[in-house]
Order: sequence, then C-alpha cells, then structure tokens
Amino acid sequence: MVKAEMKIHRIKYTNLFLAGGFLLIIMGLLFPVYTNMMWFNVILKIREAINTGDSGHLILASAMINFLYAVQSTLLFMGTMVVIFYSDIKLMLKAIDIFLLSLFMIILLHWTNSLIFDMPWEPLSTITALFITLFLFWKLFGETNSFIQVFIVSIQVFFAFHWLNIMPFFTLYRFGQSDINHSIKIAGIYLNGDTVLNFTGFAFFMPFIISAFITATLFISYSRNINIMRENYEKENEIRNMKSKALENRVYQEVKSLVHDLKTPLVTIRGLNSLLLTSNENTKLEEYSERIENSVTKMSEMISSFLYESSRQRLKAADLISYIRAQLPLENEEIEFSFAMDVNLPDIYVNKIRVARAVINIFENAIVVPCIHQRKMINVEVREKEKGICIIVQDNGTGISENELQRIWEVGYSTNNTSGLGLPFAKGIIEDNKGEIQIESRQGEGTKVTILLPGYDNINGKV
Repeated sequence: MVKAEMKIHRIKYTNLFLAGGFLLIIMGLLFPVYTNMMWFNVILKIREAINTGDSGHLILASAMINFLYAVQSTLLFMGTMVVIFYSDIKLMLKAIDIFLLSLFMIILLHWTNSLIFDMPWEPLSTITALFITLFLFWKLFGETNSFIQVFIVSIQVFFAFHWLNIMPFFTLYRFGQSDINHSIKIAGIYLNGDTVLNFTGFAFFMPFIISAFITATLFISYSRNINIMRENYEKENEIRNMKSKALENRVYQEVKSLVHDLKTPLVTIRGLNSLLLTSNENTKLEEYSERIENSVTKMSEMISSFLYESSRQRLKAADLISYIRAQLPLENEEIEFSFAMDVNLPDIYVNKIRVARAVINIFENAIVVPCIHQRKMINVEVREKEKGICIIVQDNGTGISENELQRIWEVGYSTNNTSGLGLPFAKGIIEDNKGEIQIESRQGEGTKVTILLPGYDNINGKV
C-alpha cells in the first residue's frame, strides 16, 4: 500500500485523470443501455436451447451473460478506483478507508444500476470477485502504477466468478439468483444438462482465476525487473561519474607531479643566475649560460609533453630510464632495487614525460604491494626487443589471483586499497604511444609487468 501511495503522487494532470474515472463510471452505469440487444440475445439463446433441446445454446448464453457482467463490473470498478485514488491524493486516506470506501461505492453503483434500468445483478459473485480484485489491485498497482494492467487482471477475475452463477451446484450457496442466470439453470435441468453446466462453469472459472493471478504475477515481476534495470542504470551512471571524477583527480595529481618536476630546473636556473651576478669570468659565464639554456629547454619539453598528449620525441632509452630512476625512492632501505640494462638500445619515439609517469605508476604499485618475504625486491630489466625496447618490472610481493588479474585494468578497481587509477592510467598512456603492457602474476609468487615501447625507426617507417 505504501508503494501505491508513493507512486500515485507522481501522476500528472490529476484533473484529467479524475475526469477519466467519472467517464468510466458513467460508461458502467449506462452499459445496459448500449448493450441492450446483447442482453436480449441471451434470452433468445435460452429459448432456442429449450426449443431445440441443444444445451450448447445454454453454454453460449452463459458465456454472453458472464462477459456482459464482467465488462460492466470492471468498468465500475476501474472508474471507482480512479476516483478513489484521486481522493487519496487530496485527503491522504488510510488503506482501510480506501478499501471500505471502494467496496461500498462499487456495490452502491451496481445496486443503483439495477434499480434505474431494472437490470439483474449478482451480489454474492460480484462482492466475492471484488475482494479478490481489490487484493490484486493493491499488489499490482502498488508495483506497476498501471491501470491498464489492473484492467486486464480485473476483467479476468470478474469473468471467472460470474461463471459460478450458471452452475446448479452453487445454487444452494445463493449464487445465480438473478432471473437470467436462474433461467439458464432451469433450462439446463430441463434438458438434463445440469452436469454440463457445472462442468463448463468450473472449466471456465479455474483457468480464468488462475490466469488472473499468473498475469498479475507476471506484471509485478516485469515491473520489478524494469525497476531493477532502472536502478542499475542509475548506479552505472553514478559509477561512471565517480570514475570520471577519479580520472579528473588523477589528472590533477599528474599536474602536481609535473609541477614538482619543474622545481628542479627552476632551482638550477635560479642558482646559476645568482652565480652569473657574482662571476666575472667569461668561461664561467658561458658554462652557466649553457646550463641555464639546458634547464629552460628541459622545462619547455616537460610542459609541452604534458599539454600536448600526442606530441612525441626521439630520445635515447637510457635517458628515459635515467629520468624515471630520478623520480624513484631508491634510498628506501626496506626495498632492494636491481637495474639491468642492455647497451646500445635503439632510440624510442614517445612522449617522454607521460610515458615516464606511466612507468613510475608501475613502480609505485610494486613498492606498495605487500610482501611475504623478509625483504622486498624489485628487479628491473631493460633490453631491446621487436624493434623497440622492453621494460620488465618484477617484484616478490603477494601477487594477484587469477580472478583479480582479469579486473586490474578497470578504473577504480584495486587489490591494495589504492585509488585503482594507476594501472588504467598507465595502460592508456602506453597504448597512446603505440606501446603494449602485459601483467603476469601468481598469488604468493609476485608480479611481472612487461612494457613494450616502439623504436624510433619502427614508428618513423610506419609514419
């Protein structure tokens, strides 16, 4: 019930909604007027059955009268519930008040209709069907907020229960007391077809009442699945936004790292400038001027490399490794670093600053990973491979399980309670520079990261 109240408040154009409810009630009250010929045809079918001795005509008459009862009851029920729920919005009625009010109004409408048009109605089957329909209404409308789905389920319930009115078996229980239904049963007994009527009524009652519950269950399941899909979509959007913010934060961290790296040449420039002011030797001036020029060039390269991601430079592999080593905490006594680098490595063609930051991220992961050995070791190899260079970073940490290894490239996923941005960031940069990165790991045996960077001759030939 709470869900129904929560969803009904979202309905727009309530005045139009209320008008639709009153229109349904009017259609239900006037139903005998514009279906008068159909009611008359029911009587003709009963007479035809008696005249011909064919009980099949009674079955057709029963189907017609039950269909008419079901449609009228459904129209009055739907119109009443629409109006009641409009009142629920305004007056905030309690659940029991809504239930009793709807039950009273629907019974009153049926009774009024029978008085005005002198049309028969079946109180017992109608009220019994109402209880079932109201129960399904709370369950179904509370989940789906759809009156169309309620209409489909309601007409099945009313149609099912009105079949009890033509069954002679239920006559003792006050079902089927109206003139038409009573005539059908009398004609059935006259034609020795009372067993046929009992079997037919039961054969229609059970499938339709079961169908009503199954239909309601399917509608509820479908609505829940849609809600789950909507919630998952919203969560995915939230996760996507979080990842976006995380990447923005990563860029901010990279900017901070760049600013930190820029301090070194700035300090050099400032120091050399001070020496220039105090020196009178031309040889020293030339040396200091050349060093200042180198520092300025270095700063310019660093800024350009960061600002222009697509920029590439030809540089020696040894220069890249030296730049990376300058950023690492090699003085950490708890970690033993081992570097092995081939001589005569080919020149590479990459964005120096960004690739260096990517490789440093790999080193940082190796540094922070837990270690089950007495001393953490990080071994680094740099050698020529496939017209480029291969950088291998291997640690003796706890390693990564096979399941986690498949998710390490996901933004935000981490096995060491970190931000989960380092590896995706590194992978993106290395692949942007036409390189490759691979990770091999086994739990308890450490991790091996292999980075392939293209040689200048290889890239230049493709370009």
